[in-house]
Amino acid sequence: MRVNRRIATVAVSSAAVAWAAVAAAVAAVPAAGATRTRTRAIPLSGTVYIESNSRPRDSNQILAFRYRSGVLSGRGVRRYSTGGSGSHDLSNSGVLDADQEVITNPSRTLLFAVNSSSDTIAVFRIHPGGGLTPVVGSPFPSNGAAPTSLGLAGSTLIVANKAQDGVRDLSSTPANYTSFHVRADGSLSPPISSIDVPPGSSPLQAYVTPDGKVLISSEESGVYRAFRIGRGGTLTEGPNSPLRLAKAVFPGGRRVPNVWPAGLASNPRLKILYAQIANLNETIVYRWNDDARLTFVRAIPNPNSSLPCWTHVNAAGTRMYSGNAGSDNLTVFDIAHNPTDPRPLQSVALDAPGNPWNFEIDPSGRVIFLLDMRAVRQIRAGKGNQLHALRIGPGGLLTEEHSSPVKIPVPVGTNPVGLVIVPHRPT
Repeated sequence: MRVNRRIATVAVSSAAVAWAAVAAAVAAVPAAGATRTRTRAIPLSGTVYIESNSRPRDSNQILAFRYRSGVLSGRGVRRYSTGGSGSHDLSNSGVLDADQEVITNPSRTLLFAVNSSSDTIAVFRIHPGGGLTPVVGSPFPSNGAAPTSLGLAGSTLIVANKAQDGVRDLSSTPANYTSFHVRADGSLSPPISSIDVPPGSSPLQAYVTPDGKVLISSEESGVYRAFRIGRGGTLTEGPNSPLRLAKAVFPGGRRVPNVWPAGLASNPRLKILYAQIANLNETIVYRWNDDARLTFVRAIPNPNSSLPCWTHVNAAGTRMYSGNAGSDNLTVFDIAHNPTDPRPLQSVALDAPGNPWNFEIDPSGRVIFLLDMRAVRQIRAGKGNQLHALRIGPGGLLTEEHSSPVKIPVPVGTNPVGLVIVPHRPT
């Protein structure tokens, strides 16, 4: 039974309040060597884009939701065809296990989205008012089966082709990682690098580190895989890749099957990687270096969570958030005091049944927008598939907006995926 569905704050230690105060103070201090500069405030109004992920032929769309002062609107949702088709699953088979299905470039002038069951990548120009126009030639071949996640390093776009879409039998098809050059007009070049991995690997994420030098992915075969990204966009696998999870991740140090990392995110200032272990209800911490070598640091419990999957870190590097797909809540961690030892501060129950999936912190740092999909049949038909807005308050703690959630207008049985936020630009 859920108590206080709007918000449930869990006192994980008697020092939780003190941790919040310390983190707030740290967030207010510039990084060493930084100088205070006047920056233009990022507006708290703009567009949240998600992918309908519709599986019938050429039916996939990007859905654009407006938000103003951090409040989402379910009215006037705009639709833009991706020219392809999506994936489908309600059996928890791993088809939907992915992040970064929709991304933008840093200037937020281009949007990229996967068409999983048509093996293509759609590219759009983003207009100041939030409208989208396909670039000439879109969609582009992904050079593999079932593209599921996209990463961008400068002008290099990298796709993880999952080879699993819930529509076709791809069980004997290798997955791969492929890089492309993004031309000035937004179109994609022929492949630069393409590295196959075994059938059944089922990559979850094409995560590019903040410095753009390393690509890190996790796979449902239970490994991390990391690559150096060359200046021309070439991919070179790291010296200890693929890397099995450390024994210390497992209770008693005894490995069990069907365990893999998910939801990769890094500290914005340090080479520290965070992830979740869904089937163990754990958060794990690794380090990486420029050679794409990964090193285990620690595993900690993710309290009051079931199936923690997806992870984001705020721009100050003081708070980490996990979306917990099985318990319909988020966990807030302090990472200001010791970035390699996250301290849980809060557990926030979402105000509707569903499976928390893709989410992002808006660029102003004041709101989290989250896709709470219907990913399994245990969520009753007609429930789930909603967008939530959660205010980020003092100390990075969360409160769901009274107007949240809003319904995503897709047919029952559809699994919308991906989420990216673009603040409004002056026209």
